[in-house]
Amino acid sequence: MKKNYTLKITLAMLFVVLVSLVSFVGVYKGKNLVKDYSLGKDFKERKVAVFSVKEQKNSENTTDKNTESETENNDESTKEENGTEENKTEKTNTEENKTEENKTEEKSEEDKKKDYKNSKNIIERRLASLKSDEYDIRLNEENGSVVIEVPTSMDSSYITELVSKGKAQIKNQSTNEVLVDSNGFKDASAKIDSTNYSTPMILLNIEFTKDAKNIFKNANTNYTDSEGNEKEATFAFTLDDETLYSDTAANFVSSAKNGALDLVLGQGTEGEELQKNYESAQVLVSIIKTGSIPVEYESDSITIVSSNINIKTIVIVAIIIGALMLIYAIIKLKNKAILPVLSLVGLVASILLVLRYTNVEITLFGILGLATIVVSNYVLILRTLQNDKTFKENFVDLL
Repeated sequence: MKKNYTLKITLAMLFVVLVSLVSFVGVYKGKNLVKDYSLGKDFKERKVAVFSVKEQKNSENTTDKNTESETENNDESTKEENGTEENKTEKTNTEENKTEENKTEEKSEEDKKKDYKNSKNIIERRLASLKSDEYDIRLNEENGSVVIEVPTSMDSSYITELVSKGKAQIKNQSTNEVLVDSNGFKDASAKIDSTNYSTPMILLNIEFTKDAKNIFKNANTNYTDSEGNEKEATFAFTLDDETLYSDTAANFVSSAKNGALDLVLGQGTEGEELQKNYESAQVLVSIIKTGSIPVEYESDSITIVSSNINIKTIVIVAIIIGALMLIYAIIKLKNKAILPVLSLVGLVASILLVLRYTNVEITLFGILGLATIVVSNYVLILRTLQNDKTFKENFVDLL
């Protein structure tokens, strides 16, 4: 009986060692044949971008100064004509104006906070539309600054574009008239066309709303210049006042009035250049689809931040704790604890193998969850071996 138990322990240990080696180390034949773990953002370097609200040039200062000088001149003439009584009235009016200004400031602060929240939500939708799950965005509601965390693989220029105002418009460049604003864009998409062109092209398709279609149908494609001559206008698609595409008004309207506009955004040979152009087009699509944000931001910094959690440290700590758990079980229950406790190592190795091949990202909370499973099973094993109750009864007690 003792020999059979020893043989079982030996075979179990060999099996556990085999599964553990495959799971924790891998199988090498020139390279590791076992799929790598997919680590979550807790264990990766992150790109952290900080944006603050761009200060608007206050044109009111000039007006205030002019108003002050006019008021001073009026005061002088008023003093001469009306004397002290008029001065008293002016002081009262000034105090009332200050009170009204304070009320306006309080209102504007509330509006600012609403704009900040709205901007954060739009930026978040832009990130989500890129199908990037590994992002985090934080808003300071007091000053409107945002902190964005994304994978290091995301180009820094894309992050800046995603936080841009995103004011998409169709303009008559000849007269500077805005024909269609952000509300006129219904949808957008981008694709790589390798069949209709000798060189792969990045095509942007923009769909317009019903109202925008009617605008194009009724649009005047001609204009009268400063000398009174009638000429054909130029229509352009702009983003934040930067022209991305322009054409004669007749050509532009003939395409857009049908409800969609196909634009060639870039080209490139198969490979990295083409992929980069395509990613840039996807950023533009996300901006068009989500509309413009009410706040204008400027970039403060974009840095790479390393993770504070080292996966190797976690593995070492887990090995030490596992060894201590095994030693305690052997001291407490002798040889009969070896096989059940070693089975926990095989359990962890098996779970990790499954995680490898199901593309489940391993996060810090995932590791804590796995640790909870192991500790619960360890306590259940010790209880079962220490008393006369069945495994089922001990399981219910433990729950």
